[in-house]
Amino acid sequence: MNKMADPQVQAGDNFWNEYGADEWSDAIVASMKLGGIDQLYFVSGSEMAFFQEAIAKAENKGWPAPKLVTMMHESVALHAALGSAMVSGKPSAAAVHVDVGTLHYGAAIHAAWRGNYPVLLTAGCGPRAFPGSMRGARDGSIQWLQEPRDQGEILRQYTKADHRLEHQDNPGLMISRLLQMAVSEPKGPVFMSIPRESAMLPYPGTVRFPTRDQLGVSQGVFPDPAHAKTIAQWLVKSRNPLVMTERIGKDPVAVQELVKLAELLALPVSEPGNPQVLNFPKTHPNFGSGPTSAEADVCLVLESISPWLPGIDTPPKDAKIAWVSIDPVQSRFKTMEFRADLWIPATAANVLRAIYEAATGMLDKSDLSRIEERRQRLATRKKAMEAKLDADAAEAAKKSVSSGLLVAHELGKILEPDAILLNDGLSNGTHVENYARRFLPGTSYKSGSSCGGWGVGAAFGAKMVSPHRDVVLASGDGFFQFGTPSAALWAGAHHKAGFLSVVFVNGSYSTGTNGLKQSYPGGYAAGIQCEGGTFEPPPDFARMSESVGGFGELVTNPAEIGPALKRGLAETRKGVPAVVAVRLPSLVQ
Repeated sequence: MNKMADPQVQAGDNFWNEYGADEWSDAIVASMKLGGIDQLYFVSGSEMAFFQEAIAKAENKGWPAPKLVTMMHESVALHAALGSAMVSGKPSAAAVHVDVGTLHYGAAIHAAWRGNYPVLLTAGCGPRAFPGSMRGARDGSIQWLQEPRDQGEILRQYTKADHRLEHQDNPGLMISRLLQMAVSEPKGPVFMSIPRESAMLPYPGTVRFPTRDQLGVSQGVFPDPAHAKTIAQWLVKSRNPLVMTERIGKDPVAVQELVKLAELLALPVSEPGNPQVLNFPKTHPNFGSGPTSAEADVCLVLESISPWLPGIDTPPKDAKIAWVSIDPVQSRFKTMEFRADLWIPATAANVLRAIYEAATGMLDKSDLSRIEERRQRLATRKKAMEAKLDADAAEAAKKSVSSGLLVAHELGKILEPDAILLNDGLSNGTHVENYARRFLPGTSYKSGSSCGGWGVGAAFGAKMVSPHRDVVLASGDGFFQFGTPSAALWAGAHHKAGFLSVVFVNGSYSTGTNGLKQSYPGGYAAGIQCEGGTFEPPPDFARMSESVGGFGELVTNPAEIGPALKRGLAETRKGVPAVVAVRLPSLVQ
């Protein structure tokens, strides 16, 4: 047989491998697994049976395939995939039903895009083939309603790439190619829609395709040595430097390099904007103890989207600014009003290492004296900040009414050093961050987006890939409800992936109460109890958890917050999802 006549043999044949397969769906799931996907978060649909059959067959025959994880809602499925990818550092995937399932991914698509999550979104396509003409052809009247003009268009502006699997494709190659793009910097979601007829096409015994890693994944980028030396000179001679970062913590090595540089030069580190991960130990004397951006004379920006508000806390005109990111000009955003003296398109860990090496060779006695004085100043201020937090917590404990500050303080007391904390709070999110006192990389996360409802699904996904670590979600009641919590809690109970949800229940949206008053001080709407900003009485989230086999407790007595949190965490260690909902005063006072 002429090899080039075989449609599965291509010019890159020297690194293509053969795998067992009966039909295209076998190649699809094999390529997923070989590309690093261990879980496929699955929501059933009439054209999606091929996933179930292919994965069950692979388990029986010893072929590669991800684990199929049953889910009850599409947005929760995608948020779970985000949580898995976020914690594991590996790609993950979700599968949903035709165009309506794709639409049901909802705001989770936004979170995937803005948070740079390496996830593969998939959806079935309603069949087009004439009834009876081939396997998988139309066999139900509903299928005429399931054919949009362009299914990929639904989420095209929120993905790095999208593709409809066609009959001329090599399905394994297309999955590998999409995963190659998803995990290459800047990382992000990709989408494939899969027609039922294509998934059910037969294979003649073997399938041939390259894996994601055989195609290759882009590696870390190094800075120009001259630029690293220039930044080092600025920092060494600076009197009021400031490092600002939101996302370097996705790479634990970058955190280590930042700690080394910050300790060498006594650099204060802040997390402005919307920090997505732990980028620097919160307990370190240099964290949060430095100047504001408006006071700094040198700013080192590391993987940050909005380190200051232009025109409000902009650095001084004569401040030196170096902006480091794999995509420093932030090509995914249309409007950017920031300036910098140096835009460095390189990997943060490599840049920090290069700056450290350059700086160590240029420190004189004057520099060392100035740096030591700053070191002492930062340490003194940090001690005062910590003392203030402890005093505020002690004062809150004396009151007869619970507060978000007290809940956060009690939560911080029960967290193990390696526990995974997901912070999805708004009005109480800062309290959670302050009192959790996370210091290990990979132990603190936010969505990285403006998507409400990320937390409960992401917590389930995080637990799926970290079964031996505590996973704790801290969420406001509004965002918790946005996340379709019953579906996420059911998944936790069904798959014995217990996580703790701590819900701050104030029956209010901060946007529709405090935000309303800020926009219209003394206005008409604020005078009618903020209709549109409150929801009283709020749902009983404790009973919601109990209804799907989880643990639930509603706390109204401040003295019971700590014991209830301990009880909830103990249940999660048995594989049971737990909700501790603490009733707080409304934001409308």
